[in-house]
Amino acid sequence: MVQVTIIRLIGYREWTESLGPDREHIIQRVQSQLHNELINVFSRANAWAHPLRYDYLLAITNGLGNGELTSILRELSNYSPVPLSSGSYADVNPRVAEREAFRLAIKAGPGESLVNGSDDGIVAIAHIDLIDSTSSTAWTSSYQLYEHVWGVVNQVRLYLAPYGGITLYLGGDNIVSIIQPIIREEDIRPLASLVNARIGVGIARNGKVAMKLATEALDTLRSRNNHRVLVLRED
Repeated sequence: MVQVTIIRLIGYREWTESLGPDREHIIQRVQSQLHNELINVFSRANAWAHPLRYDYLLAITNGLGNGELTSILRELSNYSPVPLSSGSYADVNPRVAEREAFRLAIKAGPGESLVNGSDDGIVAIAHIDLIDSTSSTAWTSSYQLYEHVWGVVNQVRLYLAPYGGITLYLGGDNIVSIIQPIIREEDIRPLASLVNARIGVGIARNGKVAMKLATEALDTLRSRNNHRVLVLRED
């Protein structure tokens, strides 16, 4: 099963509004600092994390229990302008795990981490790289490329939703989706053709290794100039 952790920034909207109208540069700076620390602290714990709306943060935390998650929450609070709470939930379907983790994060008080059973099962992450999209900027523009990629993000989201996909934009022409670990290569292959992409899938016991394997699979496809799907599993 996939264990998802949602971190809630309590009173985030009220904090932003307290800054006055000349606030957006302050908000962006705080968000970037928190994003940086989010990646650092969860990577050290062999987890994988990404901002989600910035007032909520998401992490794949297989193998981490309440004590470790509470410690991470405490460390992240040093970079947050408001108190934090978190919820963690495990399910074979990442979307179910995220929904229930969100409910726990809402229920938790400031500084509290609620965990509904930690899990050390396997995680599956798909790393999706759009083919030749960067070179197309020579005859379009950076913004038109950005629009195109966001359109593809939505296609990927819709395609992978039945497989529990939690789809996120990584930047450039890279998209990531946390999916059910029981997914098969033949289930994803039509998506590669649909959006003209290479797709590397990593399956491992924690989020960090799953992402590493997904990227390794993607690099292998690039080196072979292969436009298909490659799944790599942890030994």
